[in-house]
Amino acid sequence: MSIATVRFESESLGRWTTYNVLMPETGTGPFPVVIQLHGLGDDSRTWLDRSNLARYVSELPLIVVLPDGETSGYVNWKESGRLHRQAFEDLIVRDIPNHLRRHFAVASGHWGIGGLSMGGYGAMRLGLKYPELFGSIWAHSAAFEIDHYLDQDLVDPEIIADASIQLHARTIVESGSYRPIISFDCGVDDELIEGNRDLHAFMDGIGLEHTYAEHHGDHTWDYWDEHVCEAFEQHARVLLQP
Repeated sequence: MSIATVRFESESLGRWTTYNVLMPETGTGPFPVVIQLHGLGDDSRTWLDRSNLARYVSELPLIVVLPDGETSGYVNWKESGRLHRQAFEDLIVRDIPNHLRRHFAVASGHWGIGGLSMGGYGAMRLGLKYPELFGSIWAHSAAFEIDHYLDQDLVDPEIIADASIQLHARTIVESGSYRPIISFDCGVDDELIEGNRDLHAFMDGIGLEHTYAEHHGDHTWDYWDEHVCEAFEQHARVLLQP
């Protein structure tokens, strides 16, 4: 597994940003892609520095991308002309995929998306909103109630409504469109456990197939390092099937 730091100019942010990419050392591709999102206060290197992710995926024929979502919640924030351009949703679903397709041997078809905490919220919301792009979703210890804390002075009202995971879950069910493979987990000692239980109950109530698991543990890197392996087993199974 080779690791590269990529710096490119993002149209959605109006500036240069970076992402880290983990690439298989064998094979010529094209390879499916998994976008792995970090949590609040972390950056594009944190999955590498705080977990054994690189070792876990070293034998998988996947490209793993670690973007820098700053403290955005992976939603689009208000801008003022060229100032304060903060369209982080567009960064994840448009800019980075377009850049990857131009410069790496990436496969067509569905990709995977995952993350922890803030990144778990981003992975679930974006995975459900863009089922044409993502076929496998896994969220760890996700902050599923981030949409409750968005400020209308900073985010357009329509974006606040669009930030609801329940909205996109219901849309998938009602539209009859392609349904990604959906999984999420949380530690029983995690302060975010009730939000995870609520989403599990909501998905059960609307008939959206998913897998939810609770394990011993808290909101810690020991927990995420243990369970990210399960996420990538799912991503590999879904994305590498003939």
